[in-house]
Amino acid sequence: MFLIHDAQIAGKTNPIVEAKAIFAELIGSNTCTAVDITVVDRAPLLALCRALVTAGQDPNRPLHAYRGDVLCLCVRSIGEGARLTVEDDRHGRPRLRRWRNRPRRCGAAPLARQIGNLDAIANGCER
Repeated sequence: MFLIHDAQIAGKTNPIVEAKAIFAELIGSNTCTAVDITVVDRAPLLALCRALVTAGQDPNRPLHAYRGDVLCLCVRSIGEGARLTVEDDRHGRPRLRRWRNRPRRCGAAPLARQIGNLDAIANGCER
């Protein structure tokens, strides 16, 4: 016979269930705030997870994001969310990827025509 007592099942505890959720607010399309931390990013909820872990929050704590009074997104643990980001693939579509600490916009640029001399283009003749 198994006794279930406050996130304890068959003698094992689940730290994610035990941790109290952090409540975040999504503002617009690129801002998220929680626990007096505000981030502006392309993937604000994932950036907020990184900021919360850096600020010393328990990485096992879940995060619930609200837009107004509506729960719109749940992250199982801020530690997991901190390891993810959104990047464009080679076709320009956003994809969920593993986060790497690197400068913004250092990925491959979209294909563009090479321009040799801007003055010649402005005058209407190309060399």
